[in-house]
Amino acid sequence: MAYKRKQVLPYIYQNIRQSRLQDKTDKEGQYIMIKGTLHQEDITLINIYAPNTGASKFVKQLLTELKEDINNNTIIVGDLNTPLTPMDRTSRQKINKEITELNEKLDQMDLIDIYRTL
Repeated sequence: MAYKRKQVLPYIYQNIRQSRLQDKTDKEGQYIMIKGTLHQEDITLINIYAPNTGASKFVKQLLTELKEDINNNTIIVGDLNTPLTPMDRTSRQKINKEITELNEKLDQMDLIDIYRTL
């Protein structure tokens, strides 16, 4: 199984890179978006690295800015630095307004955490 995982990312990167349609990033390097075609399907990959402080607010704002680029063929990966579910929290972490608003934004945009859904 691990052998196959090592092959997936280079395969996707190589094939999207050859048919890349658009790249978008920010000056701080907090995210990169690559739009391309994979097996005749348009696909969007977004890698987000949220700052340690204000992460949920940052991610919510970024998703709002990128909402025109996000569709059914979008994969978002990275480190959101935000505990979205009770499973992700330590006993000291509380659900605050920003996390609640971010979860609402994710629901509005029909984004799901595939790891938590399966």
